[in-house]
Amino acid sequence: MEDFIMRLKRQEEEAIDYLIDAYMPFLKGICQHVLLKSYGFHIAEECLNDVLMTIWQRAGKFEGSHEDFRKWAGTLAKYKAIDVYRKQQKRQQREALTDEVRNDGQSHDTEDAVMKNEARNEMLYRLHELPEADRELFLMKYYLDLSNGEIADALGITLSAVDNRLFRGKKKLFHLFQRKERFI
Repeated sequence: MEDFIMRLKRQEEEAIDYLIDAYMPFLKGICQHVLLKSYGFHIAEECLNDVLMTIWQRAGKFEGSHEDFRKWAGTLAKYKAIDVYRKQQKRQQREALTDEVRNDGQSHDTEDAVMKNEARNEMLYRLHELPEADRELFLMKYYLDLSNGEIADALGITLSAVDNRLFRGKKKLFHLFQRKERFI
């Protein structure tokens, strides 16, 4: 379909059909790569549906060529899948904490769970002090459990660049935590 992007911007139904035929395997692969192993087929499929809906709703904001559209759609899918992953992680943590409190009833176990949660929240807070590129790298590595090679492929950078950015990022985080401890 030659004028696919213009038709998508006008929200013509033929454009969504073309989007599904031409881009769904690519977008589905992204969603499944992030979600399938941890949360299964159903969550990955829901994410894919959300991605298609987001593309449909935001098509008017897209500027660029057909090649740029693939990158844009892939980026939307990646970030939507990461958001779903984070929401599922938070839901599981809440359920685990609730179950732990309900089942154990011992204050020291609850205290440990709260301390672990606070440490995790502190780490997430410190991650937000890093530049966005470094933050994305850390989330992919330590929250999505992607290998350095997978991260390099996803970001379109070399493996050594991933290694170097992770090393420099760890040093920055270490200094951020040291700075916080001086003020306590």
